[in-house]
Amino acid sequence: MTVWCSVVAAQYQATLDDLAIVLTGCPDDLWETSLYEVKRTDAGAWPPTDREGRPFDDPVVRERKFQAMAAFWRVASHALWFTDRDLSPLAPEWTPPAPFSTADEDAYVVPPTYSRDQVFAYLAHCRHKADTLFANLTDDQAAAPLPAEHRNGGTSLAAVLVQGVMHLQLHSAQLRTYLRTQGLRCSDE
Repeated sequence: MTVWCSVVAAQYQATLDDLAIVLTGCPDDLWETSLYEVKRTDAGAWPPTDREGRPFDDPVVRERKFQAMAAFWRVASHALWFTDRDLSPLAPEWTPPAPFSTADEDAYVVPPTYSRDQVFAYLAHCRHKADTLFANLTDDQAAAPLPAEHRNGGTSLAAVLVQGVMHLQLHSAQLRTYLRTQGLRCSDE
């Protein structure tokens, strides 16, 4: 493994470790709580739909699902979904592990609430994927532009990986900060 790969791989592992600490620090009563108020004017938020694009007819369910777009579990699953995607740059038919779905990040979609165990399993999946990718990655592969059909086509794999770990760090810090606003500290603080 090159120095570049080992540094970026270490950042992924450290950030996944941090996210695991934060997830552990979230009490059950905050798991489904929204980190902030989602507004109807927020881009890509209204109306909330299920994975098949169907809106929620019941107004109470619709509002609960709407606020779930910023729920603790949702922010964590969002961060892991994109981490998984970013660590799968050459997979032509990428899909996340069940119960997660490729439709989870489509505009307006609010997936079913994921349990803590499901989110931890996804974190372990991403950790394994990072280990596998970086163990075999060369500098030439990292410098090469991704194919045009990739969502980041033309961008180097290195840039996607660095942006990906920054995205993961951002959401891990966001979740940690939310816990602090609730008067909670994680085990490493």
